[in-house]
Amino acid sequence: MIMVRLQSVDEIVSAYSLASSPVKSRVFIGLGCLFVLFAIVGLVVPGWPTVSWAVPAAYFFSISNEKLFRWTLTNQYFGAAIFEYYATGKTIPKHAKYGVMLFIALMSIISSYFVWFVSTKGDGALLDPDSWDGADPGFGAATILAVGIIGIWYVGAKVGSRDSM
Repeated sequence: MIMVRLQSVDEIVSAYSLASSPVKSRVFIGLGCLFVLFAIVGLVVPGWPTVSWAVPAAYFFSISNEKLFRWTLTNQYFGAAIFEYYATGKTIPKHAKYGVMLFIALMSIISSYFVWFVSTKGDGALLDPDSWDGADPGFGAATILAVGIIGIWYVGAKVGSRDSM
């Protein structure tokens, strides 16, 4: 699907801003403000993400409050990243997509190994499966790997990407 890049905040707002019922609107504004608070924490705490929290804030504002949605698109700290995300049709750069997929794979493998080591292997010998005396026959580690594979598939197949700019 070829999408034309949106050029202005007005184009983005007209394409993505939706109206909600008053009750939903208040709930979505509350959630958006919570995510903005988390994004602000990311501005001062090293290692805490900023844009990762601002994206869901922008989403909640886009379905509840046009003024706050505009604010997220023009914010001096994370507005450029949010603007680019919406202007390109809610896509992420290819290198970021591949990085996310790599980290899902890496963390799934590490997590499943530790679960296997603690709950399946127990006190048994590594190369002697008959000596493994853990309470879990391996379902925990297999589940982590399966969920990781689903995550990799989802990011690879469902999340849109663009060439880096």
